[in-house]
Amino acid sequence: MLDAPRVLLRGKADARGLVKHAYHTAAEVSGFVITVDPATRRLTLGGQVHARSPWLTARPLVFVVTTKAGALRWPIDTLAVDAGGQVVASLGELLKED
Repeated sequence: MLDAPRVLLRGKADARGLVKHAYHTAAEVSGFVITVDPATRRLTLGGQVHARSPWLTARPLVFVVTTKAGALRWPIDTLAVDAGGQVVASLGELLKED
């Protein structure tokens, strides 16, 4: 039996992650959780989308979480937002800072 997905990162209650296309903010995501499937090592993002823009349909997209030391960035492979604003996205590997 495979292990269930594990939480890699959970945003604080007031934290907002950003979906970005280049320097454009495509959406803000609150209540975000990034999980990793131990069997496949696939990362999944979940949360509530706020402040959408037309850039949300553009590609490529990146999910950005700011930290005290800078920012964490993951490329978004797939993204779906339901009618209630819940987002589910498949993420690539954490990008290295320049």
